[in-house]
Amino acid sequence: MVNANLKAPRVAMIQDGARLRYTVPLAMQRAGILERVFIDWFVREGSLEEKIAAIGKKFRPQLGRKMAERTCPELDSSRVLHNPAMAVRLKLGMRKFAKSEDAYIWASRETAKWIIRRGFGQANILHGFIRNAAPETYRVAKDQGLRTSGDQIIAPLEVEMAEMKRQVQRWPGWTAREGIEMHREYLAFERQTWEVVDGITCASDYVREGLISVGVAAERITVAPYPWQAPQGPAIQRTKKAGPLLVGFVGAVGLRKGSPWFLETARRFDPRRVRFAMVGPVLLDHARLEPLADRVQFVGAVPHSQVADWLRKFDVFFFPSTCEGSAAAILEAMGSGLPIVATPNSGSRVRDGIEGFIRAYEDVEGFEQAIRRLDDDRDLLLNMGNAARARVLANDLNAYQADLAHFFQRLVEG
Repeated sequence: MVNANLKAPRVAMIQDGARLRYTVPLAMQRAGILERVFIDWFVREGSLEEKIAAIGKKFRPQLGRKMAERTCPELDSSRVLHNPAMAVRLKLGMRKFAKSEDAYIWASRETAKWIIRRGFGQANILHGFIRNAAPETYRVAKDQGLRTSGDQIIAPLEVEMAEMKRQVQRWPGWTAREGIEMHREYLAFERQTWEVVDGITCASDYVREGLISVGVAAERITVAPYPWQAPQGPAIQRTKKAGPLLVGFVGAVGLRKGSPWFLETARRFDPRRVRFAMVGPVLLDHARLEPLADRVQFVGAVPHSQVADWLRKFDVFFFPSTCEGSAAAILEAMGSGLPIVATPNSGSRVRDGIEGFIRAYEDVEGFEQAIRRLDDDRDLLLNMGNAARARVLANDLNAYQADLAHFFQRLVEG
């Protein structure tokens, strides 16, 4: 039984794969409050997992790369509890479910059994990602005297599904890979987590407003924007652009990310003056895309390690998403010195008129005007890109760890 009177936070963290590139446990470690982190698959230097990933690259390159990228050299490996055998079992077991939501719930509950067996060490707080960490884990932690919290990584499921329904109705026949059926057990899974945790973090006001709209008390919610970590190597040095602009997007090319609105905007431009590119897996009906092949380059999915190369080629980052938490793609684009054209639903830290332009996702005319303004005023293009980079440099891991430390201190004090 943990000492309930212990006032210094000690956090046990349930990490969801490589989510946010391990930013959350890393911020806790830097703040000196990380007790342990539970991860299914994690690669340490010289480990068996590293060798397995190397073999995987030879036979299934994409899978092997994903396995190898599940690493964070700065994270103290002595605090990482991982279970590679369980990771393989879950990967194979999830295939038997017809619906992805059923697979996620099953995997979360199987992971919970392992976490409960391993225990929470000297932690007095359990933290995880909502919709990933099973509510059963939180209940056991509370029975043992821990405080509990979760990070809401995207707007609530009710908000997400309502938005998706609007997109399906607006763009009928565009996709068979994104649906609007409300999965009741998944909805209950999320709600049960809200009920059991003592506090909730989220990365944007958009998510906070969504939580309040479905009945979560405002005083239980803390906005802690995700940070951007500058990659190794020299920063991209942008100069005043000459010639045609390349307007880019990174993410799944589907309804939730607002891809039809991206394409409708692209229709309005002369490709000799402004070109468009979409990097990411294509979820839309390819027949809808063929008429735009002369204006939009559909790159397809690429490893995360190659995203930086595409950001270097872009001149503007256009992200008309209909529902997010706080899009990591926008953070990376800002870090590369790109002006941003996005929506309030993207949950970004972009300020309209400073780091770019914020417009409602259905405002195609507003998107067009924003991109034309950046095309016409190349000084503004450069200045907004510089402002975007300065914005995320200020919102770094140090700022995030301070936000989390303050949140957990308040939580452990009740």
